[in-house]
Amino acid sequence: MDEEKRIIRLPARVTIRDVSPLYERIEAAKDMEGIVLDFAGVENIEYSGVVFLNWLRRKYPGLGFVNLKPETERLIGNRSGRTEPPVKNRDELSSRRFVERRADQVIGFRNELKRYLLFLADGIFYMGQYFKARRGVYPGEVIHQLHFMGYRSFPLVCMISFLVGTTISLTSAAQLRLFGADMLLADFVGIAMITELVPLMTAIILVGKVGASITAEISTMAVMEEIDAVRTMGVVPGKFLMVPRMIAVTIAVPLLIVIADFVGIFAGMLVARFTFKISPGAFLEEMLTAVFLRDFLIQMLKAMVFGWVVVISSGFKGFSVQRGAEEVGRATTESVVLSITMIIIIDCIFAFLFYY
Repeated sequence: MDEEKRIIRLPARVTIRDVSPLYERIEAAKDMEGIVLDFAGVENIEYSGVVFLNWLRRKYPGLGFVNLKPETERLIGNRSGRTEPPVKNRDELSSRRFVERRADQVIGFRNELKRYLLFLADGIFYMGQYFKARRGVYPGEVIHQLHFMGYRSFPLVCMISFLVGTTISLTSAAQLRLFGADMLLADFVGIAMITELVPLMTAIILVGKVGASITAEISTMAVMEEIDAVRTMGVVPGKFLMVPRMIAVTIAVPLLIVIADFVGIFAGMLVARFTFKISPGAFLEEMLTAVFLRDFLIQMLKAMVFGWVVVISSGFKGFSVQRGAEEVGRATTESVVLSITMIIIIDCIFAFLFYY
């Protein structure tokens, strides 16, 4: 048997133009046993190619698929030509498949975590490179991103902070009144807002407003092949797109946090004034006995880390998109879920490190 004729190597990019020649080659070799499609050199498959490959798999059950990448394997629903070994009963088959699925999930999680950490390391490296050489970033992009992340997020952050501060103060006042601990409202509002609620709520607002926008923008560029065009011009896409956003969020988040602190504490002062007749001066004096500079610095550190998590997670999911308009929506949803999950985990770690 001619080994070269039996193995059909696919091109780097499988498009609708490759469907007809590929079908003709398979038809010409269909009388030969063990025809194999080699995906080793495949980098991208258009939707038409995915449909065609699925159709081939159904029409020619004996057709082999080798050197499949995980994303290609997911698209065409193939398991690299593996055959199921014989099993004694259905329960044994179900148990093995359950273990295999869990193992695949663990391996997939490990690979995703590795890629995420590499993306984070690249972002830090590109920032250092930019500050050293001042090249590779579009002029004025940092100011544009700072306007989007900071100025345009300012009204929403203030509104949410005021409402959260009011809600926390009202619910706390109802309980403190039962014990006659009126002045402790100032302590509770200061500690709750500064140490926990303000950085957490600000980060979640940035996830929904900034993170989703970053993922949608970058993933759309990937689908439209604009990132490939940037790379063709000799520009590093990760540096060109991520460095301005990372610098902007580093500047914008502390400013938003300070403003949100003032607004949230002001809401608590209003509630204390109208509920317990506590003057603003007495409220602040009592609050400063429970809140210290250390708490404010920890808050700033948490907020900076949260801001970086939002940008890195959003960019990571945006750059992961390869093809198809439906991938844009999927990546945007996944970036929001990933960012919020990472924020909660990191917030828990901070609590153990500084308050346990």
